[in-house]
Amino acid sequence: MYMYIAHRNLKDHYYFNSGCGGKPYNNDYKFTAVKDGMYYLLTRYNENYAVSRKAGEKFIEDVVSKCTGDHQGNFPFAPSYNGKENAAVVELEREVETERGSFRRNFYFDMDEAVLFQMLEELRAGSGGPLDERGLINYCYPNAVLPEEDFDLKRIYHGIYCKEEPVPAGVIQMYHPDKKASSFWANDDGLHVEIREEDKEIAYSIPAELLPWIKEQVRQLCKEPAEAYVEHGDPEGFIRFGKDEERIFTDPDRTLTLLKDIASKGEKTSEKEVDTSRFYPVRGQQNGPVMGFAGMFGFPFMAQPQAQAQTQPQPQPQAASDGKKCTFCGADVRGQKFCPECGGKVE
Repeated sequence: MYMYIAHRNLKDHYYFNSGCGGKPYNNDYKFTAVKDGMYYLLTRYNENYAVSRKAGEKFIEDVVSKCTGDHQGNFPFAPSYNGKENAAVVELEREVETERGSFRRNFYFDMDEAVLFQMLEELRAGSGGPLDERGLINYCYPNAVLPEEDFDLKRIYHGIYCKEEPVPAGVIQMYHPDKKASSFWANDDGLHVEIREEDKEIAYSIPAELLPWIKEQVRQLCKEPAEAYVEHGDPEGFIRFGKDEERIFTDPDRTLTLLKDIASKGEKTSEKEVDTSRFYPVRGQQNGPVMGFAGMFGFPFMAQPQAQAQTQPQPQPQAASDGKKCTFCGADVRGQKFCPECGGKVE
């Protein structure tokens, strides 16, 4: 599901983003979907509000009923539009039936900006206070739930969480210090574990018959999931499973213990020194790859505070890769130009 409903003061936006008004900032007032419409987020400049699924679905229904016609699909970069300094955009994804089958496409609608602004204000008033950084991340990164039946285990990960300081509200920027990552992954080549010990990466091949045991250990690990929020420089753990590679955050200490336990039952295949010169410094580096919430959840815009430029995720084109694993975090990167896990460029 994709949808984007937003209100903007065009004059202010043009002024602050044209180079005339100092450092740019995002002044949109918007409503977006999280986790394919399971949750909704209302953003007012640099404030974020949690919206229940029931209230969010009702809001979408009310907005659609008040739309007046087609829209060009984005905000014009001009101080006014149709003689007004404010404008509204409604963008929704819908199923389309054709002779070749059904597919989903985006439709754009026009709406009276004063009506939309009032509706957004009423929704905000009923949504409680704004979320702090911890509440925002935990809300937007909810833990999935393992099915009671068998599941397709994709990955077990342990590493150091790094974020740019300070973090703008509504966006996480990630680059590449040494995350000292250890992980388990399953692919067509079999089961593998890589353990980071000091400045060495030690790889193991794991017998396929151990998979049921590994899944049972993961099930026990996930009975007490961790929260998504992690402080900069602290360890984090998670597992990914299923066709959509859903994620459950896990206790990092128990996660690393499990990875080492799995490795002890496998066969060592390689050991190499880690070249830490390839990593950017933890602080002060501005040129690393960037991934925002949009990369996770499929919505394109999130709020940022004043004096912060709007950051959008870069597309990840498909291309053949000489490597099979990301050199930064160990994720499977075959057929990718950028790592789907950390956003790193595949060499």
